[in-house]
Amino acid sequence: MKTIGEVIDGLSRKKGVFSEIKVRTIFTRWESVVGPLLAEKTKPVSLSRGVLTVWCAESVWASELKFYTKDILAKMKEQLRDVRDIRSIKIVYKE
Repeated sequence: MKTIGEVIDGLSRKKGVFSEIKVRTIFTRWESVVGPLLAEKTKPVSLSRGVLTVWCAESVWASELKFYTKDILAKMKEQLRDVRDIRSIKIVYKE
């Protein structure tokens, strides 16, 4: 027989509750992770299978984000303890 905690955990994983919490945490803390200038020109849009997709306003900001990807991932792991399973950042932009 399963405990109530196991049942709730199983249901939340099926419904994607934990994933939604992680995404919202990233959205609300994005500026503290990347800084105000980069946060103004970029926005996280989704998290799927360890890949964070980030929209950039222009290619120059995509290049900047790509340059700092390792630092950003490290800072997320440090600051956002609930969001440790991000392995990479996918950058999308439209000029």
